Amino acid sequence: MKPMASFSFSFPQFRAKALRVLYKAAKGYQRDSCALRASALSLYTLFSIVPVMAMAFGVAKGFGFQQFLEAQVISLFQGREEIVQSILVFTNNLLEKTQGGLMAVLGVLLLLYSLIKLMFHIEGTFNRIWWVRDGRPLIRKLTDYLSIALAAWLLGIFSGSVNLFMIPHLESFWAYLGVPIDIKGIISFFLSVVPYVVTCSLFMFFYVIMPHKKVNFRAAAAGAVFAGTLFQIIQTAFLKFQVFVTAYNAIYGSFAALPMFLIWLQISWGVLLYGAEIAFEWENIENARTPDLSLNAMSIRARKLAMLEIVKGCVLRFAEKKPPATDTRIASELNLPLTIVHYLLGVLIDAGVLYSVNLEGNTAGYTPAMDIECMSIMDVLCAVEHQGDPKAYTASTLLAQSLEESLERFDKAARACTGERLIKDI
Repeated sequence: MKPMASFSFSFPQFRAKALRVLYKAAKGYQRDSCALRASALSLYTLFSIVPVMAMAFGVAKGFGFQQFLEAQVISLFQGREEIVQSILVFTNNLLEKTQGGLMAVLGVLLLLYSLIKLMFHIEGTFNRIWWVRDGRPLIRKLTDYLSIALAAWLLGIFSGSVNLFMIPHLESFWAYLGVPIDIKGIISFFLSVVPYVVTCSLFMFFYVIMPHKKVNFRAAAAGAVFAGTLFQIIQTAFLKFQVFVTAYNAIYGSFAALPMFLIWLQISWGVLLYGAEIAFEWENIENARTPDLSLNAMSIRARKLAMLEIVKGCVLRFAEKKPPATDTRIASELNLPLTIVHYLLGVLIDAGVLYSVNLEGNTAGYTPAMDIECMSIMDVLCAVEHQGDPKAYTASTLLAQSLEESLERFDKAARACTGERLIKDI
């Protein structure tokens, strides 16, 4: 009888992995210009917040719980009541203006444009973090964006309505059961945990749904837990910090709330994007056994060698009628960081050597774009070297023309030597 496999957990290994993920996520945050992208997302949030609120209040008004939704929005943005009141005024004005036929159509178009524009930039940012080249098709954008916005809105409302609905019912339910214990401490703990759980769930929802690829659930959970915890800590510190700046209201008046709201938006988007970087690194940490290697450290010759290895692997799998290789598989086989593999794959795709195909779960696979029966080493190298606009720089002097002729003779000599050797025969 075989012994049962036991689950072993090593805290030192987990701590080392977590620290490595946090370090690589910080580098990825800088590499992907997430601070700049957070600023852009904050701006688009300002553009879309009034139309989105108008949609929510329009629906709430139809069902008769507009005042309840208004109270929830105010409680959700605790500490920024002045900004929320201004937004509510703009929202009510927009709803009143859109009662007519033409204005109603324009209001709906403004709502859809603002919402889709915001979601478009969120998806683009997440695709950049996960190195996804192509986004959703247009029809998928329209349907998915509206569904995602509605789901995120419902999660936010649920987080704010816990105190009003769940806790009173919980107290009556326990009283009905006759539980002979003091439940105030448990209720207090439940109240403190629910917003954190909802925040983490909302973050994980974005990490799983927004990138146009299948994201590992465990990696998304790791990024969401860290980002949600950091968000709650910053949220608490930010609310306490506002107490010390209330004196500036005498100078700036109600305008003092606007810079604070902008700072809060910037920090919130930054935390969300850093959590996405953590999810990406957690998902691919095992594929990067050379964490210190960067693209700038690779010579041109090393890049050519790595690209030839990538093409060779794709040609071999195609010849053996195996499924196309994924980026993680290529990174594991070549022992290269996933970021470098993504860059090299992008060069090969733009050069027309490889092309990507969609596999199960929106995972990209890579297969040859040339006939493997006549794809030679020089075909690959020439395609890569001649990628781009050939008219960007032309030989305008006698020296440049002479150098160009020398390069052409060099290419012919290399092709005549071993460059005609087919990739599949290596």
